[in-house]
Amino acid sequence: MSVVALLQPRLLRHLQFVLGRDRHLLVAHSWDELEEMIGIHPVSVAIVDPMAEGARDKVRFARILAAYPSLPMLAYVVLDPSAFRAVTELSRLGLEHVVLHAHDDSAERLLATIDRVSASPLTGRVLQALRPWLSQLPIPLTKAVEDLFAEPHRYQSAKDIAVSAKVPTVRLYRSFNAADLASPKKLLVAAKLLRGYGYLADSGHSVRGISKKLGYRRPRIFADHSCQVFGFNPSRVRLHVSEDDAVARLLAWISASDSVPVASL
Repeated sequence: MSVVALLQPRLLRHLQFVLGRDRHLLVAHSWDELEEMIGIHPVSVAIVDPMAEGARDKVRFARILAAYPSLPMLAYVVLDPSAFRAVTELSRLGLEHVVLHAHDDSAERLLATIDRVSASPLTGRVLQALRPWLSQLPIPLTKAVEDLFAEPHRYQSAKDIAVSAKVPTVRLYRSFNAADLASPKKLLVAAKLLRGYGYLADSGHSVRGISKKLGYRRPRIFADHSCQVFGFNPSRVRLHVSEDDAVARLLAWISASDSVPVASL
């Protein structure tokens, strides 16, 4: 998971300690840097302190929130009157999640909050629909598939899924076959398209930028996959495919026969 933070030093130090090595932390020093990082990196959540140096322009906050509505924003603040006023103002602009320093930011609670806020409802729906097949896989493979859908940018081939599960690639294919599950490559493409669909909800993301964040070599391949699964190129998916329709089409494509070849990533 990648987290981008715009915080005052003491809050940043605590966040760095809590995240440890398991999560990638990107540190911004202004709204400009924060927005640039969101556009380039596959960020799962943004954590901001409206009282931090470089973060006091509420107009910029509102602009970023409007440009990237799919990105969860979490305010992390010291409890004092000025911070309370700032959070109240940001809440009017659309902020939904707040953590108070020294009150509910123990390592366990802060991690739980970050994981809860960053969880994708769309990913949850697809994984739940696939659960009857995933439950037939060995546990390490099930966890690898869940991680694939959580962070699809980290995977470029079936071999990457096998490495994540710490199994030989041959065993990966045999296990998927035994569970009557789609090919690993199909699940890989499905995971990237599902995350791409979420990014397409954000006007701040370009199709080229999304394809790069997802790990595609060329935007054309992303567009081909989108047409094959959703029936539209990415620009038109934004206008013509609802969330329910996206999930239904993705699941139908996963369960269909592999008569049509899938373009390489």
